Amino acid sequence: MDSASQKITPIIFKGKTAEYFGIWIVNLLLSIITLGIYSAWAKVRRKKYFYHNTLIESVGFDYHAKPISILKGRIIAFAFFMGYSFSANINPFLPLIFLLILFIFLPWLVVRGSIFNARNSSHRGLRFDFVGTVGQAAKVFIALPLLTFFTLGLIIPYVSHEKSQFLVNNHRFGLSQFEMSRVVKQFYKVYLIFLIIPVIIGVLAAIAIPAYQQYVKKAASQADAGTQYAQPFVALQPNVVLAANENIDESTATEADAPVPTVERVYSDNAPDAMLEANQMPAEMAENMPEQALDMQEPTATTQELTALEQQKMLEEVMQKQEQESKGKMQEMLKQPLYLLIGLAVFALYAFFIFGFVAYLQARIGNLIWNNTKLDQLTFQSKLRARDFIWLYFSNILAIILTFGLATPWAQIRLARYRASKLSIIGDVDFDQFVGDKKAEVKATGEEIAEMFDVDLSFG
Repeated sequence: MDSASQKITPIIFKGKTAEYFGIWIVNLLLSIITLGIYSAWAKVRRKKYFYHNTLIESVGFDYHAKPISILKGRIIAFAFFMGYSFSANINPFLPLIFLLILFIFLPWLVVRGSIFNARNSSHRGLRFDFVGTVGQAAKVFIALPLLTFFTLGLIIPYVSHEKSQFLVNNHRFGLSQFEMSRVVKQFYKVYLIFLIIPVIIGVLAAIAIPAYQQYVKKAASQADAGTQYAQPFVALQPNVVLAANENIDESTATEADAPVPTVERVYSDNAPDAMLEANQMPAEMAENMPEQALDMQEPTATTQELTALEQQKMLEEVMQKQEQESKGKMQEMLKQPLYLLIGLAVFALYAFFIFGFVAYLQARIGNLIWNNTKLDQLTFQSKLRARDFIWLYFSNILAIILTFGLATPWAQIRLARYRASKLSIIGDVDFDQFVGDKKAEVKATGEEIAEMFDVDLSFG
């Protein structure tokens, strides 16, 4: 190839946070005030802003969808979603029927959604298009995924490749076709990380979980130590019932009207043998006691109920005390720098695995798709990096949390700018060579249902 064919044309995103924040906050407020009705207009405004600010040789893209069309599709999608959400209240099997319907219509949703997105996008006045059929989509989105169980998941990289190639190869710019080369082997190499990450997580879990369980058990034993020795009788015997006071015949009392002594007896199925023996009345004493005194040994129902309530109240107080002590210990632990650092390290490790997994897959698969796609004589160059995505996702989410969502426009602009900066067009960009024809408008129902149920219609 000559030097002209190796010309690299960068794709530039010039959107600014301050500009987009005004659009975003108005969209949010009006969508809330109108109970979501304005969300269709909000979607068009948002897409128009990002399309207009994505430039190839200083010329941006355009988005032509009509808000009314999106609103109609969104109403149908919302009705379907509400039916799915509340169907369990009627019959527990109805949600499964809704999911089965969604699964059956998934190929149609993918095709109609892709057509809607493509035909409402343009560059230099020339529209995009999508020509995939429902039959082709059924093979890729239903038939192949059903083989996942029978292949023990080994077909997953192949399914991902076929989905990407189906979406890319059926897109058009005017009458020119996008073409993605077959790179199944490279997809398998990327998905090898699926085998490595679970092994690493499994090893860490095998070390961390037993250590954490041992720590919790030790902390619980320390928390229970005080109450166990302070209230041994109550702690060991939750079903204690105090017998009625045994009245001693007043004739045995001393002169001068001395107070009559009383003895409390305790019965419990859970009491230790030593306590039962201590409370056991000697046989000789029982034989010598008057029948009236023996009758008094049986507690009345009123006394049993009263003492049971007292014991229940005591147990509740002990449990509350234990809970307070456990909370106090936990607060003391959090105040210590070592435990705080350990907690932060665990959270950071968890976040690294989540963000790292997603970032690695998006960067590597995105690069594979774009670097093996061409449009007539033009090719593409993608240089996405997993570590960049990890930092973007982590810092964006952290900023959104700390600002209670107000940093969302900044995060979206930042991500769009990064994606555009890593994608370039290689070749002589002459848009006069592309021609097209007028396409019929298509309804937005498929796209809105797919969007509501998180069906990915994008590639790269």
